[in-house]
Amino acid sequence: MTDVYYWRIGEIDRRACVNLANALQIPTLMAQLLLQRGIPNSDAAQAFLNPSIRQLSSPFELTDMDRAVARIAQARKQGERVLVFGDYDADGITGTALLVSALRRYGLAHVEYALPQRLEEGYGLHPCHVARAKERGVGLIITVDNGIAALPAAQAAADAGVDLIITDHHRMGQELPAACAVITPQREPPDHPAREISGAAVAFKLAWALTNTVRDLDLVAIGVVADIVPLRGENRVLVALGLREINANPRVGIAKLASVARLRKGRRTAEQIAFQIAPRINAGGRLGDGRAGLELLLTDSPTEADCLAKELDAANNDRRDIEQAIFDEIQAELSESFHPNQRTIVMARRDWHPGVIGIVASRVQRKYFRPVVLVALGEDGAGRGSARSIADFDIANALQNCEEHLVRFGGHHQAAGMTIEAHRLDAFRASFEKTAADRLGTAHLVPPLKIDAVASFSQIDSTLLEQLARLEPYGAGNPAPVFCTFGVETAPNSPRELRNGHMKAAFRHDDRLIPAIGFNMAHQLPLLANGGLIDIAYAPRFDEWKGDCTIQLMLKDIRPVES
Repeated sequence: MTDVYYWRIGEIDRRACVNLANALQIPTLMAQLLLQRGIPNSDAAQAFLNPSIRQLSSPFELTDMDRAVARIAQARKQGERVLVFGDYDADGITGTALLVSALRRYGLAHVEYALPQRLEEGYGLHPCHVARAKERGVGLIITVDNGIAALPAAQAAADAGVDLIITDHHRMGQELPAACAVITPQREPPDHPAREISGAAVAFKLAWALTNTVRDLDLVAIGVVADIVPLRGENRVLVALGLREINANPRVGIAKLASVARLRKGRRTAEQIAFQIAPRINAGGRLGDGRAGLELLLTDSPTEADCLAKELDAANNDRRDIEQAIFDEIQAELSESFHPNQRTIVMARRDWHPGVIGIVASRVQRKYFRPVVLVALGEDGAGRGSARSIADFDIANALQNCEEHLVRFGGHHQAAGMTIEAHRLDAFRASFEKTAADRLGTAHLVPPLKIDAVASFSQIDSTLLEQLARLEPYGAGNPAPVFCTFGVETAPNSPRELRNGHMKAAFRHDDRLIPAIGFNMAHQLPLLANGGLIDIAYAPRFDEWKGDCTIQLMLKDIRPVES
């Protein structure tokens, strides 16, 4: 269980830290954070702190981009019907909306779009989609955020005389699909500047190459954040620039979605995209059809956008209820059966909704800090599974090690999906557990709390917090900074329990008192009751209340001072 962490405190090169702080005229803590993010000097720091379009690599640096552009130009010249085939998650939906818009601006007269039906068809392009496209007279299919593993569909397209362009970013197999062009950063060397971009960002690169204009960065930002790719390099630039669009002049669909999510105008963050915007875009696809999210991003009509945003908000509420019911069921079973020595959790049920088990798997993974696979079984005995992992365990590679038990699978380092027959579950469970046991020691099963720096309260001031804001957007690969302070006093009578298991307190250090809040940390209150010195880990932030702005610590962990 994740009530106990081990603190992993970042190392500091004091000389480099002082030199960078002096060069940039910033606090030494800020310089330390930049160094820990791989920013070695003032030039690199200026680029990191001031993202711009100029920092993006040319789309033509991606393999097959020129071939894709030439084939789409041919489609425009010949008046062909083109189908953009996306995915039902937020990365795929935003990328599909972006590419459809770009193709229409480029001058294609006949642009269609389609998404797979999650419940009936599962992920990705299938031969049945090719057949339907052929019947409608489509001459070219362009995938977004899928297709790299669609070997049967690619062959079906070749047999039908339908050309195929694949844009994707998922892990490649040993064989590439037969296509006019296969554009994926996975084909590029590890040091390629666009190596880690999301599916929507790949679609953006194609749109940029076609139209020679940079547009729709708001859509790219949502796709990148939603897909939890690292916010480093080009991903960071794309999200930072996209957030500017979302805050300054959002398209009508995003504005309406932000409104139903009750997000403040002009203050929308990457965290809010991750937890408020993206789940609502995902909601339609999770429970059935992702078209509502796609049409919301394509419409120019405020009336239609308002209707679609409310529809997605309602679907998101339904999703939450279904998710919570499944999570409660899993919790009840694991409270009886979970063994601390087991390395994995693999569970399957016939009544689970396949559209939400990925979210539930993430929650189970966070609580038990183990690789998790949840499988929703159909009446026909076929199961669709979602896998989530811890940082030290490559889930996609592990599934490859167990592929003899799977019908199909694909994914990333920490998230994957699969299809499995019910009668293969026990064999898969044993193989998956053995794979994890071979790779994970007991130390891997205690979650680390990554702490950027040791700080005194005298350093936690408004100047530092204003500088920290320049590190945003925060997310995977660029988390919000976490500090720790040793030997802190708890202010008398300050600790108290809030609703829903939260707590508030105030702490004193260096003759300075700072209030703090700990979400889901009320169980730590007894540690504060004895009056002894403690160590705290926290993220500082500005807290605005009734016109006042103060500094508050967002607690991450508390522990007794080591004797």
